[in-house]
Amino acid sequence: MKLFRSDLEQLISNQLFEISTDNLDLGELQVAGNIIMCTISVETAANGYRIYGKLNARLKESCDRCLANFIEDHELNINVILTNDDTLLNEKNIDIIRFAGSEEFVDLTPVFHDLVLLAEPFKKLCDNDCKGLCSNCGKNLNLTTCACHLSKEDTRWDLLKNI
Repeated sequence: MKLFRSDLEQLISNQLFEISTDNLDLGELQVAGNIIMCTISVETAANGYRIYGKLNARLKESCDRCLANFIEDHELNINVILTNDDTLLNEKNIDIIRFAGSEEFVDLTPVFHDLVLLAEPFKKLCDNDCKGLCSNCGKNLNLTTCACHLSKEDTRWDLLKNI
C-alpha cells in the first residue's frame, strides 16, 4: 500500500483502507476474503512523520488438535516513523522507514507483510477446550464420541518389560 506525500502532509486521521493480500506475499497463510482492513492516522514527528493505527486481519486457520478449519480475527498495532534522519535509522525496537524529502510516496507493504506473518500463532486452536481427534479411530471428539475402548495400559511394550 502506497501512502502519498499529500496524504502525509494533510495529517490524515483514522482513514480506512482496504488492502488486497495479493501483493503481500503471505505464502501459505490465507486471509478471509483476501482483504485486510486498516485504519491509519498520521502526525508530524522529528524530521518526518509518524504513522499509527490498527490492522485487522481475518486469518483462515486449521486447528492443530482436530484439523477443523476456522477463522480467527487479529487486530494489530501499526507504529512506523518516516524520517530522513540517519541517526534514527539504527534505533532498535522502532519501525523506521527512510523517507527522503524528494520521495512522493512511501510503500507500507513490507510493514503490513511482517505484521500479518507475525500475528500467526504457533499453536492454532479452534477453541481452548478442543478435544482433538481420537488416537485410535481418528474421529473429531468435539463433534462426536467414539466407541473405541482404549486400554489404560499400552501392551505394545510388554515384551520389553520382561527383559
